[in-house]
Amino acid sequence: MLSLRKVLAVAAASAVAAVGSIAVTGQASAAAGCRVDYTVTNQWQGGFGADVRVTNLGDPITGWDVRFSFGAGQRVSQLWNGSVTQSGAEVSVRNAGWNGALGTNGTTSFGFNGAFTGTNPAPSAFTLNGVACTGAVTPSGSPTTSPSATPSQSPRPTTTPTSGPVTGSAAQLVADLGKGWNLGNQLEANINGMPSETAWGNPVVTSALIDRVKAAGFRTIRIPVSYLGKIGSAPSYTVDAAWLSRIQEVVDLAYDRGLHVIINMHGDGYKSVAGSWLICDASGQDTIKDKYQKVWQQVASRFSGYGGRLILESMNENFDGQYGAPTQPCYSNINAYNQVFVDTVRRTGGNNTSRWLLVPGWNTNIDYTTGSYGFVVPTDQYRSSAIPSSERRLMISAHFYDPWDFTGTESGAITQWGPNATDAARKSTWGQQDFMDAQLKKMHDTFTVNGYPVFIGEYGSIDKTSSDPANNRFRADYARTLVATAKKYGAATAYWDNGHNGQYGFALFDRSSATVTQQGIIDAIMGS
Repeated sequence: MLSLRKVLAVAAASAVAAVGSIAVTGQASAAAGCRVDYTVTNQWQGGFGADVRVTNLGDPITGWDVRFSFGAGQRVSQLWNGSVTQSGAEVSVRNAGWNGALGTNGTTSFGFNGAFTGTNPAPSAFTLNGVACTGAVTPSGSPTTSPSATPSQSPRPTTTPTSGPVTGSAAQLVADLGKGWNLGNQLEANINGMPSETAWGNPVVTSALIDRVKAAGFRTIRIPVSYLGKIGSAPSYTVDAAWLSRIQEVVDLAYDRGLHVIINMHGDGYKSVAGSWLICDASGQDTIKDKYQKVWQQVASRFSGYGGRLILESMNENFDGQYGAPTQPCYSNINAYNQVFVDTVRRTGGNNTSRWLLVPGWNTNIDYTTGSYGFVVPTDQYRSSAIPSSERRLMISAHFYDPWDFTGTESGAITQWGPNATDAARKSTWGQQDFMDAQLKKMHDTFTVNGYPVFIGEYGSIDKTSSDPANNRFRADYARTLVATAKKYGAATAYWDNGHNGQYGFALFDRSSATVTQQGIIDAIMGS
């Protein structure tokens, strides 16, 4: 949802907190060396992708520095899951801020894109924290150079996740997600296409806010993210390192507190946003898909070591901008984006081979996702072989804001909802409790019964107490009924909070003071 996200957008952007590279400190030597598996995952004219998997055969370490030499003049152009320096043939890769700890027999991995001329032999020797690897160095994958100017889409070999595969059934996942909350109008905020978490009037996200959200009873935080002007030029489409680091910092504020976290690609698909590019009816779809693939490769690689409490969501409300029936081939392109997303995330390895992935249909609309309008659930052919064949690892996303004249229209005309309404003139003629039940049942009957969990990633209603002092009571009724109905049909939910309190705001908290502003709505959600 975008139209209400920018209700109180301010004209001037505040600076985004930038995070530079993190120096490795307190490293312990690896007493007995390491073992390395070096895999060329794809190769094209003048370039290649590689995956390096390192197993520590010595004492536990708190930070790592892996070094090796190229034998034919290769150069690293882009690396994920670490930071790289290269001098001539000598390459040093240090851990990222989140993956430095490596126990005895523990495994870490990093990947990179590189350039070469002539031949592309694998390095023959590696060191871990200055100690030579004593286990075998196993090079694998030497694909024939293709005349194609872009990387091939050959699958990355299956790898064993660092901390074991993500486990748990669909029903267990929904139970674990519990009641969720959106950190809206923050990391998807932007000015003229340049993301900034303070651009739309909210303060920098703090640990105090996340503590308050958790204390209120929420167990999942969905973090919408825009990339837009933080994406570099073709062909690498490198995402600004400081922006990726800030995204990771905000994720960690929630993840490190034991919460489930969902991150997506949000504003890049809105025609109304400057710099948007993930547009399903635009020309140049091959270029769009290539850019989409490379951005998600970087994001997914950054988070490949996180456990199952992190869920990646392919995009937000992607459609052609009109609210009539879906058009073709626009819907086909949305399906293609979802497929590129699933394939790309899986190929980054680590826990991404088994984590739950979330995909939407047309504009996250229930009718256009469940009906015969063209939605196709992606295939999941590159997932970990450790996942039982009877289990899914894909979720379906939908949003619910019906009836819009109650939930979103910025007017004081319709302020009441549900069977407790006291003024028929203030109640919408449609979209009541029976409609809500029927809509969520459609998701259940189409997806949940077939093993695909459903996530109602946004719902809520704006504050119209300036027109009707009783409005908050009906906002609470609406939230209570939505969450209860979703629970009835085996779906998880996340309330949309845009950080704005007062007229037409969605907020449940004051983000500056980290205090609750709508305890009644929170109580209704938690009591469902």
